[in-house]
Amino acid sequence: MKFLLLAVSLFAGFCPVAGACQICIPFPKNSVADDLLGAEIVVLAREDPERPFYFRAVEVLKGTPGTEKIGLFLDSNSRRILGLFPKRSIVLVKGGAEGQESWRRVGMADETFGPLVRELLDSAAAWEKEPGLRVGFFGKLLGHEDVQISRLAHLEVAQASYSEIKGLKDALPRVEIHAFLKNFRYVEWHALYILLLAQSGDPEDRQFISEAFHSALRFKSTLSLGAWATAYIELEEEKAVEFIEAEYFRKEGHSPAALREVMMALSVHGSNGHTHLRDRIVASYKPLLAKYPAMTPNVAKDLIAWDRSELASEVASYVAAHQYELELQTALVLMAYGRKAQRDEGHAESLKK
Repeated sequence: MKFLLLAVSLFAGFCPVAGACQICIPFPKNSVADDLLGAEIVVLAREDPERPFYFRAVEVLKGTPGTEKIGLFLDSNSRRILGLFPKRSIVLVKGGAEGQESWRRVGMADETFGPLVRELLDSAAAWEKEPGLRVGFFGKLLGHEDVQISRLAHLEVAQASYSEIKGLKDALPRVEIHAFLKNFRYVEWHALYILLLAQSGDPEDRQFISEAFHSALRFKSTLSLGAWATAYIELEEEKAVEFIEAEYFRKEGHSPAALREVMMALSVHGSNGHTHLRDRIVASYKPLLAKYPAMTPNVAKDLIAWDRSELASEVASYVAAHQYELELQTALVLMAYGRKAQRDEGHAESLKK
């Protein structure tokens, strides 16, 4: 067990947060909600009449700001907007995580975003007790006409686990999802909407996803490939895993980027999507390692997380051949997995006797 914990802790430094769906956002980012909920002080501020181009708190929403002047600069554009709209203000936060002792601006409190900020702060206690409520709350705000709110909702939902995203199948009408996917101004946001489309249950969407995934293979495209592969597995399950193994893992000529994308889809499903496919997914990794041994560190992450020892010999062979090329952190992870797998195998043999 110590080896497993060591491996998991080492991987934590350069892998997505456990439970989060790395398809939508490979690496976690703080959202405005994170800043608001984590801050020690939250205020609404406008220009200080005594200090032009600097802020003064006009209302305290959280914490106690004290009497110290706010040393944050008010830019000309925001100053102009505040002049035109006397009821608007800027949301400022202070404190929270280490290194965030200074005042920070998180948004413009207009007619729509202002009330939302208050609602987020009021919901903090409930969300701490039931984190799933937070995802559901922001799921209802996807596609909001207010840009600040739509961006916040997207970032919040995109960092949820895949199982939570699956629970938002009614968050957006499929017509809106298709319209969004046609807008390439937001191509970086498409992954989440592809996953939502896979939950619609409409036969036309099933066909659309299948054609998009096969088209990506045909043209060797990696654009949203992880999302298309995840959606394809959602609909076709074992058939999709078999197809990925046959076309990506057993054939040469695929780029490391493409392999990482489709492997990410398998990883997401094996972790908290179609977990009943885990045995089949692990089996598909064997030909992947035979054809593309450089993918071993990626595969090992899942083997460790799922406590699987079937591919211990393949991992050991890779470490032996590349021990002087691997980064120390990666080498330690792979060796920890190998030791645990050997111990598990020895324990299994002793039980047989």
